[in-house]
Amino acid sequence: MKAHYKLFLSLAIGSFVTFAGCQDDEVVDLVKYPVNQPTITIDDAEGASKAALTAVYKSDGTLELDGPVTRTYTFHFVASPEDATVTFDIINTNIPKENVEISATKVVLPAGSTDASVTVALKDEDFSFAVPNYDAATYELGVKASVEGYKIGTEPIESKVVIEKEAYTASCSVVGESGNNVTFERAFSQGAIVNPDPISYTFKMKLDKPARKDVKVKLATTGLDEQFMNDITVTPAEIIIPAGELESADITWSITDAFLLTTADPETHTLVVTASAESEDPVVVENKKENFLTFNVNKVFRNFGYVSDKVTNWVELAKTGWSVELDPSLWGNGNVLIDGKGGSGGNDVYKQGDFWFVVDMKSEKTMTGFGIDYYNNGSASSPKKVTISTSMDNETWVTQGSLDTPQAYNHYFQFFTPQNTRYVKVELEGRYNRFIDLTEVYIYNAQ
Repeated sequence: MKAHYKLFLSLAIGSFVTFAGCQDDEVVDLVKYPVNQPTITIDDAEGASKAALTAVYKSDGTLELDGPVTRTYTFHFVASPEDATVTFDIINTNIPKENVEISATKVVLPAGSTDASVTVALKDEDFSFAVPNYDAATYELGVKASVEGYKIGTEPIESKVVIEKEAYTASCSVVGESGNNVTFERAFSQGAIVNPDPISYTFKMKLDKPARKDVKVKLATTGLDEQFMNDITVTPAEIIIPAGELESADITWSITDAFLLTTADPETHTLVVTASAESEDPVVVENKKENFLTFNVNKVFRNFGYVSDKVTNWVELAKTGWSVELDPSLWGNGNVLIDGKGGSGGNDVYKQGDFWFVVDMKSEKTMTGFGIDYYNNGSASSPKKVTISTSMDNETWVTQGSLDTPQAYNHYFQFFTPQNTRYVKVELEGRYNRFIDLTEVYIYNAQ
């Protein structure tokens, strides 16, 4: 009897201590605690529950996404002592229902299981349904998961792919055959521009994506006095990018040299040709960074230009009987420049400084081109500047002009108008290495 009494007393005291351990303001939640709170993630997304994609229009007007829309989602929770039922509902924003599939809508997990997976698919990864919507738009595809089970959080949780589609625009640009910034050099001699070719440039109008309606383009030129605007010719007169196409036919802009003849002085002009686009399709916009051409027109006192190689119709004049007079500051025989042994290692004439020489062709010849070979002293020993003059008597000279030249083993100069002359004087200035060093000269006439 004493033993039973002692046991009852111990239990009573223990119960008193247990309940006494709670403060007056504490509430013991025996229903919700502990709660098995699940999570949901996208497979191959580094544990993320949300994936962001972008959809952009390609040049053919189709859409391209930067990742897959179809994803597998996995529902995670701590192992439960009882079976759990997971219900999956599709999250879908702006995607046609018939384009979406889900692998399962309900999964029953046996006690002790921790994961349930489901795949939500965009059929054939075909996003073409969004192409006709030219506005920017947001699309979502994913899953909402709810679970029923022993002490498992009952709030639904979500995981999804969010697709941001850009607005469709057809951006209109000018694309020149040699870029959008071009320099024209116009040679002025004896009161006239002597270039044989006009100031002319060919380009196209292009769209980065096709438009549904024709795009008409107008051109406006600035940087020119009003009196010379009628000297501009644009061919064709009407510029159109047809509906569904990405570019216009070739366009040629040209102008006469009249605006360069108001003075006898060197001049520089910057002409800007700006294109504006019009269309009944509202998606057409102008690319403000690339909707213009810049023409830099330089009027120079020179009758020749530099060319990187011999012109195809040039014929070299035979040098038999010719002679070469050298600058007195040079030592040597100038005739090594007409001995036919040129190139970068032939007989040479050189100086650590500027000098000149005169070629005597012994009779009047027609000259349309002039060439020089330079010696290799570790690099091409060419000058930085060349001046050419002509004469019939070696006394009265006509300066054809001066030109800055690149470092090269050959220099070729093309005359804008053929020159009838007997003597050709060449002055060489500036060095790229220790020497100006020549091995051969050539005079050409057009065939």
